[in-house]
Amino acid sequence: MHITEKQLKLITQTASQEAIKAYKEEIKQQERERHDRRLHNIKLLLRNYRSLVMHCEKLETDLEKLQDTSIQDLDIETISLESIESIKQSKTKTIAMVYFIRGKMEAYKQSCSKEELKYYRVLEKKYTSKRKYTTREIAEIEHIEERTVRRYIEKAISDLPVIFFGVDAIKFNN
Repeated sequence: MHITEKQLKLITQTASQEAIKAYKEEIKQQERERHDRRLHNIKLLLRNYRSLVMHCEKLETDLEKLQDTSIQDLDIETISLESIESIKQSKTKTIAMVYFIRGKMEAYKQSCSKEELKYYRVLEKKYTSKRKYTTREIAEIEHIEERTVRRYIEKAISDLPVIFFGVDAIKFNN
């Protein structure tokens, strides 16, 4: 069987077009996954915000106690220079993350119109206020249904990727 030059050209064109289509679809899928990870990461940070704050406060208390302890009172067998450095790095990262989240939440608040502030208030009560509110309590305070509380949270979280991650979070259409 012999393939003519015209047939070869047609086969090559078709294969190229299919390869380009598959490549573009793979890029779109990677973008969707990256976007999903960003939303997941934001939700994870918000869900753990209060724990991070408590961790920072506990670290401060522990460090104050350690300042009053002499080196002789420390159990040298269990404490090494590496473990002290590790604790300091963990504390620094945790504090940095708490300030990062606070700053981004404040930026979100500032970006909200008067009408959109309801989303911020609900998100704050759910995740970043000192007191943890239930969905029911938020609904009562805001005079809305519990379903609406969940919708407001999803809306607010969908606005956060650009505030948290900048231009990398924007999905551009090709």
